[in-house]
Amino acid sequence: MKWIPTCRDATELASRAMDERLPLTNRMALRLHLAICENCTRFNQQLQEMRRLFREETGANDDAAGLAPEARRRIESELQKKLGS
Repeated sequence: MKWIPTCRDATELASRAMDERLPLTNRMALRLHLAICENCTRFNQQLQEMRRLFREETGANDDAAGLAPEARRRIESELQKKLGS
């Protein structure tokens, strides 16, 4: 990972950070990018707000079981196909 990732990389990191704790190097790279990119900062804030609203409306919490690993892999695979990665 580059020290200052591209916007595409930063949005991917921000999305991943919603589901898992990123390695230190990735967290630092994301923070550096967010410090200089207004659009990605806005995107990250929108992700956080969607999570907050979801919790508020559903009473959901992070202790919930979530998706099964197989379902996560299928979704990830489909997203990769759509993104052309």
